[in-house]
Amino acid sequence: MRLPSLFRSTAFRLGLGYAALFALSAMVLFGIMYWQTAGDMERQLRAVTRADMQILAAVFDESGLPALRQAIGERVKGDHGRAGWYLLLDRHGRRLAGNLPPMITRSGWRQIQLPENVAASSEHEPGESRTVLGEGWRLEGGAFLFVGQDAGQLTEMRELWTYALLWGLGTTLLLAAAGGALMGAAALRRVEAINRVAGAIIQGDLNRRIPQRGSNDEFDVLATHLNEMLTRIQQLMEGMRQVSNDIAHDLRTPLGRLRQALERTRREATTVAQYRAAVDHAIGQTDQILETFAALLRIAQIESGSRRARFANVNLSETMETVMDAYAPVAEESGHHLQVSIPPDIHVQGDRELLVQALANLVENALRHTQPTSRIDVALEVLDDGVALTVADNGPGIPEEVRGKVTQRFYRLETSRTTPGSGLGLSLVAAIAALHHAQLQLSDNHPGLRVTLRFGRF
Repeated sequence: MRLPSLFRSTAFRLGLGYAALFALSAMVLFGIMYWQTAGDMERQLRAVTRADMQILAAVFDESGLPALRQAIGERVKGDHGRAGWYLLLDRHGRRLAGNLPPMITRSGWRQIQLPENVAASSEHEPGESRTVLGEGWRLEGGAFLFVGQDAGQLTEMRELWTYALLWGLGTTLLLAAAGGALMGAAALRRVEAINRVAGAIIQGDLNRRIPQRGSNDEFDVLATHLNEMLTRIQQLMEGMRQVSNDIAHDLRTPLGRLRQALERTRREATTVAQYRAAVDHAIGQTDQILETFAALLRIAQIESGSRRARFANVNLSETMETVMDAYAPVAEESGHHLQVSIPPDIHVQGDRELLVQALANLVENALRHTQPTSRIDVALEVLDDGVALTVADNGPGIPEEVRGKVTQRFYRLETSRTTPGSGLGLSLVAAIAALHHAQLQLSDNHPGLRVTLRFGRF
């Protein structure tokens, strides 16, 4: 697996994106927890410091600077002041009391770092803490008072949270990168399998298909759809190849006969009547060839599926009655017995024009390939799972071993080659059935042939 391909994979990038999102979420969570813990500790330190400052300010207001100086001295020496830091300066900045060195007299809250010699010489344990959080007040007469509390635990907690955040983010990003690499590698293997199949197909191997793992994940679903598409493309390519071969074989004969007739006419005809007869014969032959090409183009158009956009609710009962009214005189003239059974108001979803064409082709086949006095039954039946349109006759029928071939283009039985036609009638019916997702079934009518179109329920 090439690393540049892995790093460019969508799965790897998604893994890094999710890592960034998780890292941001972790930062927000750490921030909330930090505010709840370190922030609460700082607020407590400020509250204790402010309370002590107010007590000392009250001593100054009541008894003056000497009393304040004495109170600070007691706090520095007393056991209860081990966490306290104090500084009292006069108006000239000279130190009067406290355990802190002189500092810039600025009112308000500040955090200061103690010099090492100050922390070591105080009553605090050496190295225990060197950070003080305190507040400075300007007193009446220009004196300055600073009161602070040991902030070592607060500093340690802040450092602990900082280290935890850095380690957490680093671990998260590292695991996310590793997970992204694993997911990217797995996805890339599946994609490369698809690319290999696509490359083989480009080289002409239309039998190749995308492998599936049986996990029914999105890649398996994609592979299923792509394999169905490839199968359909292969069928269409084979159909085109078959059509080309059929055209070459089945149209070469009429074109050859046409050319021979024209050559014979040019060589032998001597009168206008002979030329006119030859031209009329050539026109008839040409019309048959054009009808064959028109049927092929119509089948191609139907198989493309573009006509499905014109589907609508079709009253199949009325459509069949219209077709049968048109063929009743034809059947009567040819001596066939046409029996029709069409229940009223049965509807399907489809293209009315194509459904008329399919039924007309089936009836014409029955009239053309059965003897006069034969019986032709046309019926429409409602089933539990849909609708069945049936055209049956008691003629010679079609042998079972070739029923799967008669829907192929230009395929004709030996007994039918002397009758007019191009062998595209049932091919057109099969294309119309496939467009409507209907099942085309050819079966034995004992005797004769039964052709059934089964439509799904609408």
